[in-house]
Amino acid sequence: MQYDRKMTKRIRVLREIGKVAVNFGSLTFASLVLGTIIRGDYDRLMLLLVGGGLSAVLIICGITCLTLGEEK
Repeated sequence: MQYDRKMTKRIRVLREIGKVAVNFGSLTFASLVLGTIIRGDYDRLMLLLVGGGLSAVLIICGITCLTLGEEK
């Protein structure tokens, strides 16, 4: 009984972390794209590369957490 409760809690935590990471990644990408379009004082290519890389890492980590958090 105790083992099931720990696994259920772990599954829920991983799923929520995954959801937050995916949402944060997409928000980061959108804000950086809009930031480079609206305010062009910075090097646009570098900002897009760094923002895209950060967003990709967050989204991949989020999807991984969501996959690990699935019930079997």
